[in-house]
Amino acid sequence: MADNYETEKTFSRRGFLKMSGIATGSLVAGTYLGSLLDTNESEESPETETASEDSGQSNEQAAPQEDYTRAYKFFSKADDFKTIEAASERIFPEDDLGPGALALGVGWFIDHELAGGYGVNAREYMKGPFKEGTGFQGPQYPILRKDLYMEAIRVMNETAQENHEQLFYELEAEQQDEILTQLESDELTLRGAKASDFFEELRLATLSGVYSDPLYRGNKGMQGWEMKKFPGAHMSYINEVEQDGPVELETMPLSSHAESQE
Repeated sequence: MADNYETEKTFSRRGFLKMSGIATGSLVAGTYLGSLLDTNESEESPETETASEDSGQSNEQAAPQEDYTRAYKFFSKADDFKTIEAASERIFPEDDLGPGALALGVGWFIDHELAGGYGVNAREYMKGPFKEGTGFQGPQYPILRKDLYMEAIRVMNETAQENHEQLFYELEAEQQDEILTQLESDELTLRGAKASDFFEELRLATLSGVYSDPLYRGNKGMQGWEMKKFPGAHMSYINEVEQDGPVELETMPLSSHAESQE
């Protein structure tokens, strides 16, 4: 339940990181969402993050570079983007064990995925008739994910304004949890889909962004992997397979292999 993310201490993030069923390894070569990677990182955006500048650094150090991966590809309004960032942070919040979804860049991961095949259900059959599916079939409706997200954002912000006269991302954590719980339990109504289906979609997208390869814009600094002690995208373990005892490997992203071949 959404209201248990921080208050239920009996199942801490440490337990989650050790026991979660997320197949982290499968997120290395491709994300759960399965969209195609857009490698054009130079396009302009309404908002671009720049690296912080240290006034005391020497002239020999390279000037900070703009991070063009932090550029909107799907969202056109900052309020919409911040709403998804805030919701994902409540699903995977920061605590004393490590960063949350916000610091890990999950919002950017979701933004880039929605701009690709994931947003238009490219790998799914989307023809009618649309009937209520079984528990093994998942959602059965014609709405595309990009439209589902925008509809949910509208409902979340309208609910926040009606109850608190603020947008969702401006609310206190407990107030945000109330709205997420309403989504999860279908107490809110979305046009074209069940609110609980969106909540599950967002939960899975959030975890995918936490544990995917940084190439896909989430898991910033490989901190998601570090929390699970996952070594990343090693292509082979031939030198370690016969070693006795635990083996510690340097965490390696996919991009390191491309660099090694240049």
